[in-house]
Amino acid sequence: MSQTVIPPDGVQALLEKRGLDKEACARWLGLARRECFARDFITGRDGRPWQARPYQRDSLESRALRKVHCDGRDVGKTAEIEIMACWAMVACPDTEMLVATQCENHLFPLMNRLARRFQLNPAFAPSLVEMRRSPSWHFRFSNNFVLWGRIAGLRGVNFQGMHADWQIVDEAQEMTETAWGELYQALNGGGRRWVYGVPNGLRNSFYRMTQMSDAEQYNWPSSLNPDFTPEKDAELARLYGGRTSPGYVHRVLGQHGEPCHAVFSLEDYLACVETGMPLSLHVLKEEDSFEAPADLLPGSYYLGCDLGYARDPSEFVVYRDAPPHLILALRVRLEGVNYARQAEIIRTLDRAFRFRAIGIDAGNNGRAVAHMLMAAGRDWCARVHAIEFGAMLDVDVMPDGRPARRRAKEFMTQLLQRRLSERTLVLPPDPDRETQYAAHTYTVNSQGNIVYDKGDDHIIDADRCALMAHFLDTRGPRRAGPAALPVGVGWF
Repeated sequence: MSQTVIPPDGVQALLEKRGLDKEACARWLGLARRECFARDFITGRDGRPWQARPYQRDSLESRALRKVHCDGRDVGKTAEIEIMACWAMVACPDTEMLVATQCENHLFPLMNRLARRFQLNPAFAPSLVEMRRSPSWHFRFSNNFVLWGRIAGLRGVNFQGMHADWQIVDEAQEMTETAWGELYQALNGGGRRWVYGVPNGLRNSFYRMTQMSDAEQYNWPSSLNPDFTPEKDAELARLYGGRTSPGYVHRVLGQHGEPCHAVFSLEDYLACVETGMPLSLHVLKEEDSFEAPADLLPGSYYLGCDLGYARDPSEFVVYRDAPPHLILALRVRLEGVNYARQAEIIRTLDRAFRFRAIGIDAGNNGRAVAHMLMAAGRDWCARVHAIEFGAMLDVDVMPDGRPARRRAKEFMTQLLQRRLSERTLVLPPDPDRETQYAAHTYTVNSQGNIVYDKGDDHIIDADRCALMAHFLDTRGPRRAGPAALPVGVGWF
């Protein structure tokens, strides 16, 4: 592929020797310099010609065979990938480029953005010969340049059989080790591999790539973005728990920080996903009406709830017990829905599913909704479990009669881990859930306690609550009312 790339410097004399006049030389140089190409053919969201920020120029003009970006969020990585794909489409005929990610949530926005660019840009559209979105993204152009977009799939199976001249890997920190193994073999000799990621603390292949001396290395913290303000910085510091917290170090500073550990095996998670199983998902806002599904399969049902309101969404998950499996039956996402409406939706779901047990994360939001439900009578009190994630939980009795106590969040996480490893959780393909399970990490503090990363884990918390509700109903302490509850779990 390298022979098709025009070097940016020292080419004018060579071009003049080949008989090109000054105007033709200027056109060649405008193509060779990617910043000029982007300015001439790419527009930003404001409709103006795209302008490179000073810190972007070196990376944009790179000719390295191996390049690694270890960056914060919102610094322009996606814009660079878009520009490089468009530039290669013009400057690299008879070659193939692969854009690879682990999850569909990461791939779709980028490839959809490229599809719009190729279709709507009058300079690019006439060259587009073929475009497919399924089963994977595929673009073919009149100069025989081919662009692929693929997610890894289970154990990187979607990279098998690929032979690309240029690989661009986005959100590389989420790629599994087996997916990397397939991806390495999918690059032609002499080809380029450019890797873009936001560190998550894991000492994985992405981490090792950021330590390679034979690769160009870049670190763009979020503060380089001209729109990054002190107010934004303060908000992120509050969100992640301080400027020394792992979330801030990773997502704002773009640094690896202290070592973290993956909470879940992504391989185990993907093995529990049934490809042909439909995802029953409802996304509701305050004013939306909602009706619970009818024609349900027989069985016992369990509801898990992670509740938010103003800033965070609420996630409801419904599981059907089909021993030895728990099968996801429904997911409901609420955005900006008040507490009273959330309680009403839970009651609507209960009329359809008649839940054996309901697990609710008893943060401030969950505690309010649990109060509303339990005020309706003893039946609700017997089935609603408002769970304090930070509390201690009596999960068993030791041989000497003493209670075996566990931290609630750790124990609920273990319930999930066990079912994933045993393949007794059955899930439909869900890009949102997969993204959260792939990114969830933890550290161990100086007291030896597990600290889970603060981030987007609302679906995971709902799953935790659903599995805890199932555990309490099937193996945990049975009760006739609130007085019979074990101490420390946080029921009312």
